Amino acid sequence: MKKLFLSVLMALAFTCSLHAQDVSFTIVKTDGISSTYTMSSDAKIYYSDTQLFLDNNGETVSYNLSDLRKAYFSTNENVDEVENRQFDIYPNPVKDVLRITNITDNQLVTIYSINGKIVKKIDVSTNDEINVSDLKSGLYIIGVGNKYSKFIKL
Repeated sequence: MKKLFLSVLMALAFTCSLHAQDVSFTIVKTDGISSTYTMSSDAKIYYSDTQLFLDNNGETVSYNLSDLRKAYFSTNENVDEVENRQFDIYPNPVKDVLRITNITDNQLVTIYSINGKIVKKIDVSTNDEINVSDLKSGLYIIGVGNKYSKFIKL
């Protein structure tokens, strides 16, 4: 699962590097504290069993994977996914319970497999929790209205 998480991050980094010179990598921890790094062309992201490492311009920082709420790449040319999204999910990656915030009461939430198959539909209220323990490990897409986001199930 960690390889999938890392693969997604690396694919996003590659895509961003094709489209812009200035690529930023932002990590948001479960306590809400975020750190943003301007990525050099030779920056590396890698992991061990419990840590995510960012090696950028000769400086290496590490984060405990269990402390990560989300991580994403953005460029100065486009509005990134997080700013465009009207709801928020965490933790991501998730093991059992996915929390969803910033939605109106009684919204239909749909979870799709990476192949586009609907795997779960739930009516949720503002700041609700979704039990995803029954889902297999992998990458999923969650939709609320016409807004979508991705999450990784461990």
